[in-house]
Amino acid sequence: MTVHTPKLLTPEEFASLLEVAVSAPDVYVPAAHLSKLVALGYVALTAKGPLVTGDGLIRITESE
Repeated sequence: MTVHTPKLLTPEEFASLLEVAVSAPDVYVPAAHLSKLVALGYVALTAKGPLVTGDGLIRITESE
């Protein structure tokens, strides 16, 4: 089980995570945000584009 720390993302980075979740695979987020989301395991880069991972979905639901 992965332990998440909600403060790892700035509000802007969290908005980018939501954007990937809603608009993937045709999404544009700043490269710095995307690389951080990938490094944290919240987003995976696939042949079809960035997709939110299970950990990313958990992170989104933790904020509600």
